[in-house]
Amino acid sequence: MLDTYTIVLITHLSAAIIFLGFVFADVMVLGVLKKEFGKEHFKDIKQTIGARARKIFPLSVLTLLLTGGFMMSKYINSEQGMFNTHLQLLLLVKILFASLIIAGVAYSLIQRVLKKQPHPHFAKHFHKYVLVLGLGIVILAKSMFVL
Repeated sequence: MLDTYTIVLITHLSAAIIFLGFVFADVMVLGVLKKEFGKEHFKDIKQTIGARARKIFPLSVLTLLLTGGFMMSKYINSEQGMFNTHLQLLLLVKILFASLIIAGVAYSLIQRVLKKQPHPHFAKHFHKYVLVLGLGIVILAKSMFVL
């Protein structure tokens, strides 16, 4: 029988796959489509994919935030401490990386609500940063239980 932690872990991993999968596709695949189909047709492709992503992206980030917070409480709490083990230190770095992603997503959502354009550098490179940070989080997650 599955316990609560295992269900939350599976939910967290599923949301992470959806989130990073979209970011990977955006960074690695959509760039090729721009060269292949031209800027005008690529704009239509990006808008179509973006409409779906705007529905999924915030929900997956929220799911990651809530499930991650739940799982974090197992390893960092008043009884376990915060900086006592290598696992806790790696978890804190992982939380820092995730916080940077969440801050960027929040900035993007706020700009959209205010009907403003994000800073051009942010708009152009945010998904690249998210991909690097996301891969860092995955590596840290696997390293936490090995080191």
